[in-house]
Amino acid sequence: MNSLYKFAGTFLLIVTPLLALSQSNSEYPNRPIKLIVPQAAGGGLDQVARLMLPKLSENLGQAVIIDNRGSAGGIAGIDIAAKASPDGYTLLMASATVALNTALGMKLPYDAERDFAPISLAVTIPLMVVTHPSVPYKNLKDIVEESKKVTGGLPIAIASIGTLPHLLAEAMRFKSQANLNLIFYKGSAPASLDALSGTVPIFIDSIGPIATHVAANKFHPIALTSKVRSPLFPQVPTVVEQGFPDLVGSAFYGFLSPAKTPIAIQKRINQAVAATLSNPEIREKLLKQGYEIFGGPPEEYASFMKNEISRWSQIVKAANIKVE
Repeated sequence: MNSLYKFAGTFLLIVTPLLALSQSNSEYPNRPIKLIVPQAAGGGLDQVARLMLPKLSENLGQAVIIDNRGSAGGIAGIDIAAKASPDGYTLLMASATVALNTALGMKLPYDAERDFAPISLAVTIPLMVVTHPSVPYKNLKDIVEESKKVTGGLPIAIASIGTLPHLLAEAMRFKSQANLNLIFYKGSAPASLDALSGTVPIFIDSIGPIATHVAANKFHPIALTSKVRSPLFPQVPTVVEQGFPDLVGSAFYGFLSPAKTPIAIQKRINQAVAATLSNPEIREKLLKQGYEIFGGPPEEYASFMKNEISRWSQIVKAANIKVE
């Protein structure tokens, strides 16, 4: 009889937590969800998160509350999300920075592949290579050929070290033997100002901040770093069309959760993100800003992230890039 009681007690110790977990999964979500955005309010990542927020809350049946964590280049916010309880109530709206920091070999308090469960890739947005209207370059080939004639390299403005524009410029130097002089700034705004004034003749940045200046003919668009043309700039050829397929690269935003989040909860969030991105009003607003919309399964996002880390790690190694 004593052994029977012991068995029953052991059984309850094992089964009770499982039943509680099962019940919590089936009731998810039953309270507000925190969405960490590792960027200050007003940035591109934050804007997409806030655009999606009302419909995402509606599709989840609970309020989703944004928590902006822009300090330390967003690393602090990413780390908070990585170490959060894996219960689906803390999510991360991640940018390409999560993958790029890993590719750069930075010393990070988290492991991007081990500590997160990819939920859904949300959107991508290509970069654009532009020039000041005073310079004669008409395409990427012109830039590469002219760069080889310039002592010290052809100047090109880059928002900051370790960003996607930086890695794409390094890929251009490595793959096409372009002689480029990369000039780094403390952000996109000051880089853009020097490019607009003609102080630096070439600039690479996301099409979002560049769009207004291109429309006003203050920048001459040379190429989009995408495989296909953008509906926002149908007249601008891609790097692929110009014979530079190695320069394909887009910024991307997606949803991650802590690694041990139950699969059922991951699927629930994935479904809500997909439904949000399928909303006609949301889609129209995103497309008008130049975004390509995804919202696919977690496996697709996981594969995408893995490929990005691998690809840019090779460029970092080839160019011997060091970022503290």
